[in-house]
Order: sequence, then structure tokens, then C-alpha cells
Amino acid sequence: MIIWYHYHNKNNKEYTMSNNTFSYGSVLKVTRYDTKEDIERNLSLMKDCGMNTVVIWPAAFWWEEKKEGYPFNTGRMILDLADKYGIKVIMELAGQHTAFEYIPDFMMKDEYHPIDKLGHKEIGQESFGFLNYFHPEVNDLICKHFAAAARAYKDHPALLAYDVFNETMFRSYDKYTIEEFRTWLKEKYGTIEKLNEVWERTYSDWSQVNYESWKWMSIMSVADMGAFRNKSIGRFLKNWCNAVREVDDKHFLIADNIHASATPAGDYERPQDDFDLKEHVDEIGMSFYPKQMRSTTEDALRHEIFDAFYAASKREGFYISEMQTHVQALHNPTTCVRPYELKRWCMEAYASGIKGLIYWMWRPFDKGLQTMGRGLVDHKDRPTERYQAAKELSDIIEKNGILEPIKAKIGILYDLVSEDMHRVFAMTYGLEWGIYNSSLFGAYKAMFDNNVKCDIIKLHELKDYKAVILSNQLVIDDERADALKEYVQNGGILIIDGRFGVTNSESRVNKELPGGACNELCGTDFYDLDYEGLDFDYKGNRVKGYYSRDLVYHMAGECVANFDDGKCAVNLVEYGKGKVITIGTYLWYGYAKQPDESVKAFAKTLCDELDLGFIIVDGNVTVKACEGSDGYVVFVFNYTSEPQKASITLKIDGEEYKFDTTVEANGFELLKKEK
Repeated sequence: MIIWYHYHNKNNKEYTMSNNTFSYGSVLKVTRYDTKEDIERNLSLMKDCGMNTVVIWPAAFWWEEKKEGYPFNTGRMILDLADKYGIKVIMELAGQHTAFEYIPDFMMKDEYHPIDKLGHKEIGQESFGFLNYFHPEVNDLICKHFAAAARAYKDHPALLAYDVFNETMFRSYDKYTIEEFRTWLKEKYGTIEKLNEVWERTYSDWSQVNYESWKWMSIMSVADMGAFRNKSIGRFLKNWCNAVREVDDKHFLIADNIHASATPAGDYERPQDDFDLKEHVDEIGMSFYPKQMRSTTEDALRHEIFDAFYAASKREGFYISEMQTHVQALHNPTTCVRPYELKRWCMEAYASGIKGLIYWMWRPFDKGLQTMGRGLVDHKDRPTERYQAAKELSDIIEKNGILEPIKAKIGILYDLVSEDMHRVFAMTYGLEWGIYNSSLFGAYKAMFDNNVKCDIIKLHELKDYKAVILSNQLVIDDERADALKEYVQNGGILIIDGRFGVTNSESRVNKELPGGACNELCGTDFYDLDYEGLDFDYKGNRVKGYYSRDLVYHMAGECVANFDDGKCAVNLVEYGKGKVITIGTYLWYGYAKQPDESVKAFAKTLCDELDLGFIIVDGNVTVKACEGSDGYVVFVFNYTSEPQKASITLKIDGEEYKFDTTVEANGFELLKKEK
């Protein structure tokens, strides 16, 4: 299979490269102790494992001999060895240790550190850190270093790409960042008068504007800082990417986040915005670590993480830039990865549209905080059972190539502005900051548990879906209202729950509730709320509500379910060619926090009534479907400790494709049908 990738540099010049195969490999952390023979031995083992890609970190080798080509001579030697074994190389320019990368200690200044809210030096975490990327000298040093690395490596036939920022992160309140914040605010609000109105402040000049943590009169200063921080990565990443592209416009650029920002597993405080990241690099990658000390990420959330990241990739596909291979560190035995777990996670990602899979990492750490952590081989470079699992997976991937997930009929709307505001409203009162992301996950999980595929979508994608879930969609302004009404008018179906349209995008309460300018879609008039009496009856079935309920006057449509006190719980409104179902409690949030079989059954009833699924499953398995170059590929996952028989029907474009299989305990099967 030949996959052609098209990239654009800063001058909008399109250039093309071919990648004959799925990128499959591992990160090789190179140490000052490694000899040429050590590196070659490990590359040979990678080749035997079926790998065709290696990520090299660091990409600069400050410990090597200071002669012509310093500090990139070790990198060129590695490229030569990789070429010998037919392995392509991604050079990781920015990872977790700045002194090993773009600003070594002998160039470092104290002023390059970021500043926290109290004006103190921000050192990051105890395990790693970051710098003040808006400091002009820091930006200049990074751009020069990236350009130098590109000049050193660009002509080598083994080079595949540059990773320009692994696991993005940044926060600072220094003078350079605040000045950039002011610029961003000017772009958003235009005038100081408008800013004063929204923030409830009394500035007379932009130079007076600072980060303000007071939220009593308006939450927008904090919400705007959150929004700015989410965009800040892209603002300085643009410079870094341009520095590489001016030297080398032949190789693609990738940057990576952790898990998926639209899900409860995202890292808002880091901050990370997968959708914005995609606007600045050619490919986006994910670090995926599902097994932590206290728990393993649940099945539905793993799938949502992959599906949300695929959405952020503009449904073009993405990379797993770091797949957890083994224990986190010396004293973390509960993070031990079983071979079946590793294969399961990789196949879940494969079913979700990845175009590359890189393991973190090849060898265990030999020093540092994560000593003895990770590794497909052991501390003596001997293959482990996880190595064998990776080798088995390479055969599957080679046979099937890059796959495209089949589009769902139902989308779950993700709105970062709603997330920004939910977090600020919740943080002061000790509530769950991620209530919005958990609500979306609850909706996803309810469908997932019924084998109904959902896609995470943005507002501009409404028209591509038969039905769309809006869960705790706090913000409705004219733009959102117009899009939603047009969608329903043309035949779309909205399923709404939680707080809907309480504020506009400036955090001011809408006059009409629920829904603001979308109120006519709901057919109700909000007058109060309550935290008791949350359950309701729907067509003879008792459904468990959660957290709160809206008390409303029924104005239009059909009330198809009531709370015990007779007040409307679920309202159905026909609007144009479409319909709107409004649920007056935090239904999906409840399913995320305390899953109840009645909510799962309610979700199934809705999906059956509205014909929202395309996979029919008879058996205790989870099914996802993709399209390959020569047909459909169905992934069947068994998340139980017993073998499971299953009969599966795939309904696509008026055709039915039937499958029967037995899946071993904790296993998976790939089934194929030609079109």
C-alpha cells in the first residue's frame, strides 16, 4: 500500500513524500555509554522484531567529541546504521530534558525559566521541566538549534521526520508571556472597552492588562487565560516549525500530546489542545500510558481517547508516539504490562486510525527516576515476552496496512469554550473540574457498552452525522445556535442533557433557558433546579438520573418521560425535518461516574428507535470496524477472562456483511471481508 502524505510549509508550498508502510518501531534512548556496537545490536533486534522505524532521543549529543559536525556526529552514525537495516529514523528534537536538547547547561540563564502566578521561578515537575518559550532569547536558541539539526540530518536517506515537541507543555506568567496574552486578547476583543465589559474591569490602556484571578464579577479573565494557554503551544511552535522547514521541506514534522484533550484523560493544565496542535505540524502523535500505579484505564475510555485523537487529526490518522511497554519505575510493580495487555492496547489504537505505532521504549532506563522502567528488551538487551508480542503484532500490521475507521452515525460535540468555562465555574467550589469531559465520556461509554460507534466532533462537522449528542453544552451563542438550528432544520437529531446553553461565549447568562437562542429547540422554559427526585420513567422502564435536574415549564413538543413529581424529564420537539430530545438531568455524567444498567438500556432504546448503529453484535464482545485497501476489517475484542462466541453483522451502504468467531479470553480477532 502506498500512502501519500501532503504537507505545507509556511509559504504554503506543497510537497509530497511517500511512506510505503505503516511506521512501526520504538524509541531508542541513546546514552553517553553506548558504543556503535551497542546501537547496531539493538537496531538489528528491532529489525528482527518486524520494525521499520526508530525514534532517536536525544537528537543532539553534547557529550561527543567536539570536532567538525558537533553535536550531531553520533546522530549521523546512527542514521548510517539504521539505513543498513532498512529502518527509518525520526529525530526527536524536543523531549523531556532541555539540557540534553536545545539549551544545554552551558548556555542556560536563570531568566530562561518560566514564572509562576506568585512571581517565583517555575521549575516544572521533579522528573522534568520546561522553559519560558516566549522569552525571545529562548525562542532564538531553539530555532537555531532546530535549524542546525535539520542541516545535519536532512540529506540522509534514513531520515523520516523530526519530532519538534514531545509531550507539549508550557505555563508562565512572566512579562513576555503576559505581553503575548495581551496580544491575544486584542485579537479576540478588539478594544479595551470590550475587554472591560466582558471581564468587569476598569482598564484605560492595554499595558495595564494582566492575568487577574478574581472571578467574583466575571470568570472570563481566568477562562481567557485557560484558552490562551491552550493556544500558546501553537503560537511558539509555529516559529520552531518554520526554523526546520526553511532548512528542510522534505521531511514531515510531528508533535505529541498525552492521551486526548477532549477526554477525562487529557491534561488541561499542561496545557494540551490536540485540535490546535494539528494546525501547526504535519502529524500529531499521542503518548499512551493506560496502566498506572492505582488503576488501568477502563476499556471505554481507552477507545474514547483514540477516537478523540483521531478526530483531532482531522480524521487523517495519527501516530502513537509512545506506547507504554512495561513498569513505570523501580518500585511500581502494579504497572507491570502483560503481553495480552500490550497487544490489546495496540490493536485498539490500530482500529482507531493510527498510521504509526512507536513503543516507549526499547530498553529499560539504566539510571534516573524511572530506573528499570519500560522496555521491550531487558537490561541486557535480551528479548522479553513483550518483544515477542510486538513481533506478532508486526505481522498483523504488515498484512493489513493503514486502516480507516468507518464513520459513525452519531457524533458527540466537543466544544473547548464550554470546557474552559465549566472548569472555572467548578474550581472555586471544590467540584470536579473535568465535569464537561466526564459528561462527554459518559455519553461515549453508554454507546460503547451497546456496541454503537460514536465519533467526537466539532461544530463544523454537524452535517456529517445523523444524530449529535450535546452533553453539558454550557455555551450557546449566535454562532452555535445558528449551526444547531440549521442542522436540525435539515433533518438532524439532537440529544441534549445536563446544563444546556446557560451562558453565551462571554459567560453571561442567556435570557431564554435552556438553550439561549436554541430555546425553541427544547420546547421548555427553565425556572429552577433540584438535586432530588432525579429518576424518571421512559416507556415503562425506570431510568436513573444523576446530580441535578432542571425544573421547567412545558411549552411545546411532547413530554415523553416524567419525573416522579410529574414534571417533564424528557421532551421531544419536531423542528423542520429533524427532532430534538432534551433530557432534564445529568444523564451521561452519571453514567461516567456511577454506571447504571438503566441508563445503558435507555441509550440502547434511543439508538434502536433512531437507527444509530451499523454493527449488530450477538455475544459478549466489543466490535469496531475499519476500511482497508481491499475490504472491511472488523476488530473483535474480548474483555472477559473466558472465551466468547460472537455473531456480527456489519451494515454499510445498504449491504450486510456477516461474521462468526470465537475470541480467546482477554484476546482479539481481526476478521476481513472483501467489498
